[in-house]
Amino acid sequence: MVKDHDNLDTELECEEKIITEKHRFGRVRSRMMSQLRKEYGMEIANRSLARINKRISIKSKMTKIHSDEFPM
Repeated sequence: MVKDHDNLDTELECEEKIITEKHRFGRVRSRMMSQLRKEYGMEIANRSLARINKRISIKSKMTKIHSDEFPM
């Protein structure tokens, strides 16, 4: 159980760094992803990036659907 909790904390920490990078630069620089992959491992860094991109994609789709339902 403790190991799962540590893994979750690690993934959340990695996600926070990716989100900060996206807010600061509008994207995640390849240099930053290289550092994250070194620090957290390939699997965690790639999975964190994929999760964030998926959330952004879903939010975009929901915004588009909402704007199509209620045109100005």
